[in-house]
Amino acid sequence: MDGEELRRRYAAGERDFSGLNLRGVNISGSEPMEDIFIEIDLSGINLSGANLTDTILAGADLTDANLSNANLTKAHLGECKLIRTNLSGANLTKAYLSAVEFMDTDMSGAELRSASIIQTQLGNTNMTGVKHAANVDWTGTTVYGLVLEDGTVINDDHDW
Repeated sequence: MDGEELRRRYAAGERDFSGLNLRGVNISGSEPMEDIFIEIDLSGINLSGANLTDTILAGADLTDANLSNANLTKAHLGECKLIRTNLSGANLTKAYLSAVEFMDTDMSGAELRSASIIQTQLGNTNMTGVKHAANVDWTGTTVYGLVLEDGTVINDDHDW
């Protein structure tokens, strides 16, 4: 399946794409180095367990999406909305998340080795049990209401 077919099937009302292999697919329709991202609405989509390695989701609205246990290695998620998104157990190794809006997001147990989460807001995000958070590039990221690996909650603005 390519990005165009996924977008077509989503527009037709299909939401469950769990377990698909979408490796290297450009789902957003945008190119990651362009200044303008197409804002594709994929809210409520189920991509749990999907292989999204090297996938471009730049600018996508993934509000209420299920990306649990998805492989997002080297995925491009710049300028995405990840509001109430389930990323529990997801592999975000070397993923690029710039100017992303995290709010009420579940990242528990996610793999973050060498991810870039830059110029981003993390609000009320559950990061209990995340792996390799110390290896993340957090440049310019603001956090509040953040639940860390050890259960600690950061309740005030904090710029890493």
